[in-house]
Amino acid sequence: MTENTVYIRKYSSVEEDPRFFVNEKEVWRYAGYFGIPGESEAELRGELEAVLKEVLPLLTYKVCYRKIGIDFTKDRAVLPFDQDSSGLYKCLKGSEKGILFAATVGLGIDRCIARYQRINKVRALLAQALGAERVEALCDAFCGEIREEACREGLICTNRFSPGYGDLPITCQKEIFRLLDCPKSIGVTLNESLLMSPSKSVTAIFGMGKNVERALGGSKCAGCSKTDCIYRGK
Repeated sequence: MTENTVYIRKYSSVEEDPRFFVNEKEVWRYAGYFGIPGESEAELRGELEAVLKEVLPLLTYKVCYRKIGIDFTKDRAVLPFDQDSSGLYKCLKGSEKGILFAATVGLGIDRCIARYQRINKVRALLAQALGAERVEALCDAFCGEIREEACREGLICTNRFSPGYGDLPITCQKEIFRLLDCPKSIGVTLNESLLMSPSKSVTAIFGMGKNVERALGGSKCAGCSKTDCIYRGK
């Protein structure tokens, strides 16, 4: 059964938490540079160091979530929001319940990106990439906590699945925002174009059960049908 309570988790002093150490290789990947700049590219590395120094202190890590019931028809997961995604069905199959959540690293990075766009395009690109890496790290940390809690109940978690993955339409955001009351819970809003503000925010769902068919593990991109995406995880 879906609970009505929306829970909130906030993370502080994350620079001391190993779960939140910046994965620079991921930052470069999000920036479209597949690898890490060598010694001959010291200037490029210096740009990232400058972005890290300025942006990291501005980030605020927040998650709101709701415990939901999950049922299944022959080929569809029945959830508190309307959808007909076969990809989500495959991801959640076997789950007994689930978690619907939204996560954000705050507005500070958006302000930096806007300023960098005017004065330093390289730093703007790197800040965008850092924001993507940071919000993914937040999602990983939150899901890891829930996974540990589920394990104590003898449950296994699935990978998470977001609107825009595979055939789950981005229009689901409207109902997800209603269910989580994101503006009130963690200060994330949704505009008419279905873009979130702060921009470095994510919504997702994952399931839990004793007999899930796709246990957590491997690439979080596994449920997405866009196999030609340059950002696809291995």
